[in-house]
Amino acid sequence: MTNLPDRLLARLKAEQAAYALTSLQRPNQRDAFEFGFRSGVVAGYEISINILLSLLQEERNSDPDL
Repeated sequence: MTNLPDRLLARLKAEQAAYALTSLQRPNQRDAFEFGFRSGVVAGYEISINILLSLLQEERNSDPDL
């Protein structure tokens, strides 16, 4: 069984990909606002993924005696 951070990372990446694919397959207004909004949501997923990876890296490199 995988640990929670790995499952969380996989879930975030899957949700990001699913949202991006749905956005491309079924655009609503096809205007600049919608493009910006949907791009922002995908970017938000990416930021969340990067924060999680950063926290995991810090945890691996931290001194357990501190």
